[in-house]
Amino acid sequence: MRSKNGSGIILQMVFVLLVMSVLLMLFQPAMAAPPQLPNNSCADCHRKLIFTSEKQREFVEIRIRHLESGISCSIVCHEDKLNKTTASTYAMWSISTHALFDVSCDKCHGGNPSAVSKDVAHQGVSNLNAVRAGTPELCGKCHQSELDEFKSSKHFKMLESGEELPAPACITCHQAHSVRVLTASEIEDFCSNCHNHITGIDPSVPKKAEHALSSVNELRVELSKARSAILAAKASARDVSASEADLEAGKEILDHIPSVWHRFNLSFFETEVQRGIADAKKAESAAAGMPTATQPLKSPGFEVILLISGLFAAYFLKRH
Repeated sequence: MRSKNGSGIILQMVFVLLVMSVLLMLFQPAMAAPPQLPNNSCADCHRKLIFTSEKQREFVEIRIRHLESGISCSIVCHEDKLNKTTASTYAMWSISTHALFDVSCDKCHGGNPSAVSKDVAHQGVSNLNAVRAGTPELCGKCHQSELDEFKSSKHFKMLESGEELPAPACITCHQAHSVRVLTASEIEDFCSNCHNHITGIDPSVPKKAEHALSSVNELRVELSKARSAILAAKASARDVSASEADLEAGKEILDHIPSVWHRFNLSFFETEVQRGIADAKKAESAAAGMPTATQPLKSPGFEVILLISGLFAAYFLKRH
C-alpha cells in the first residue's frame, strides 16, 4: 500500500510539473514581448544594444576563449566600451527633450532613418557632423535665434579661433545626447568649471550668472500679477487694451530670454529682464487704476440746473 501511495504522489507531482511547464510556455512569450517603439531604424537597432541576457552570454563566451588562450581579460572592459559608444547613447537620448519631439539620430548624424537594412540606414553617417567645434552651426539649424545670440559672444569667438582656449560649445552645457537645459541652481557649478581662481578666468561670473537667471523668476511673478489685474479689470468691464499691450511686451521679453542668455553678456541679460519686469508692473498698475469704460456720463449742465433750482427754492422760502 505504501508503495502504491508513493507512486501516486510521484505521479501527481509529475502531472503538476507538466501543467506548470505548459502554462509557462503559453504565457512567457507574452510577458517577454519587447516594447512597441516607433518605426525608426535608429531606435529599432540601437535600443537592442542595451544589454540583454543574449548579449551578456556573448561576452561570457569571448572571455572564456580569451582565458583558454591565456589572455587576461575582464568582461567589464568590453561592457564599458560598448555601453559608452552605443547603449548609453540611446538611453540618454530616449529620455531627452529631443526624443520627446521626435528629433532622432539622423538630424545630427545623418543617415536614413526610414531604411530597413543597416548599410542603407548608415549611408551618410559621419562623426564629423558632431565635432564639438561644429555643434553651434549644427544646433543652429533648428535653434537659429540661440545661434545668432551665441555668435555675438566671446565664447563663440574663442571657439571659432581654434586656439587651445577654454571655449564652451553647445554640448558643454546641454550635453550631446541627454540635451538638457540648466536651472539657475546648476549654472553656478557649470560656469565654475572654467571661471575659477585656478584658471584665472573671472571667478565672479558664476555667482552673477546664478543671480541673473534667478531674476527671471521675478519676471514670471510680475507677469502673473499683471494677468490677474487685467482679468479683474475685465470683470469690471474696464478697457484694458493698454495694459494688455504692456503685458504682451513683457511676455515677448520672457519668451526671448533663453536666446538672449546665449550671448553670455550678463549686463545685457539683466537689462532685458528688468525691462520685462517694468512692462509687467506698468500693465498691472494701469489695469488697477483705469476708469470704468461703461460708466454712464452725466448730462451736460445737470449740476447747473440743480444749482439754479436750489437758488429759486431758497428765494421763495425767504419771501414767505
